[in-house]
Amino acid sequence: MISIRSRIMALAFALLLCAVSIRAEEDEPQFRGKKLSEWIEQLQNGKTLRDRKAGLLALQLIGPRKSRKVTQALIAAVRENTEDTIRIGAAHALGEIAAKARDEDDIPIEKIRDALAASLRTDKKPNVRRACAKALGEMKGRATLAVDVLAIALKDADAGTRTEAAGALRQLGRNAYDALAELQTALRNAKLERLTRLHCADALGQIGSDEAVPSLKEVLADNKSDMELRRACAHALGELGQKAANAVPALASALTAKESNVELRRACAEALDGIGSEARPALTALRTALKDEDQFVRSLSLHAISQMGQELGDERKLAIDGILTVMDDNVLEVRIAAIQALGNLGAEGLGDQNKAVVARLTAATRDPQKAVSEAAKVALKKLQSMP
Repeated sequence: MISIRSRIMALAFALLLCAVSIRAEEDEPQFRGKKLSEWIEQLQNGKTLRDRKAGLLALQLIGPRKSRKVTQALIAAVRENTEDTIRIGAAHALGEIAAKARDEDDIPIEKIRDALAASLRTDKKPNVRRACAKALGEMKGRATLAVDVLAIALKDADAGTRTEAAGALRQLGRNAYDALAELQTALRNAKLERLTRLHCADALGQIGSDEAVPSLKEVLADNKSDMELRRACAHALGELGQKAANAVPALASALTAKESNVELRRACAEALDGIGSEARPALTALRTALKDEDQFVRSLSLHAISQMGQELGDERKLAIDGILTVMDDNVLEVRIAAIQALGNLGAEGLGDQNKAVVARLTAATRDPQKAVSEAAKVALKKLQSMP
């Protein structure tokens, strides 16, 4: 049994903890000669906008780790303050607090998220809604339960709010899955501003679902669409990897289209590389791209071809023929990529072509560029080890 003395000591210790807690609340932080409560009062009821801004700044400088009242006051400000400038500042401050919060910090993340989401949904000032959407984006995964509000904001009457909402969903990555339908609708909407649609394309790539392929493929294939938007769609398809196999024809077409700029061609070649062996239907386009004026397009195309490996079947001979044409490319990196591609594909069982590959690689082992000669030696070893 517990002795009376032990009980008295436990009670005394509890009373001491209570006294320390009360004392901590009484000893509220100060800034420039004013207590926190005075700064909160100034934020809420300052006579001039300048006074209220000073109160907001003081709370930000004091910080939420010194008192939970800081966050409480900022939440009240973003919801209730009559000045849109103050609501904007409070939204930014809350987003920063939530983004920097550590797991061990006593910061009400859920209340911050809910306050920002509520203001995004109901505030009448577009610039406040923008600030709230941006702040939710800064919270990233901690704003997951606000995805539905951000998805609705893609239809906001204000262009800036739409853009910030799309950017926030992009930052949420896979956590934005529930906004998939709204993101695809916005991406397809040619009347929307370009930046919103760019963010939507990036967000769809980040979410990583094959359900996004139809809209990305559709916008990529539209040669009337903005070139950077098409590039973003190609990049997003590359992020999806093999899930984007159905988009291979669209990527192949954009890779070799005359109207495609270099950034789009690079993105298409990189996407086909990311899709891997499923990109086999693009072999003809990739072979054409080996003659592209851009060295990165050539290098990426070589790597994409090499990713197809033995699965090329009867088309392996065509792939190797294409690679051999760039063995003497004037760019070092392209020559190395060609050598590596030959090593990956091999020509075993292709008779005279196998002899030609071995001969070219053997000659490359004597190249004055060490990087080329070393790559050729590695490729030859690969060929010799193939069954």
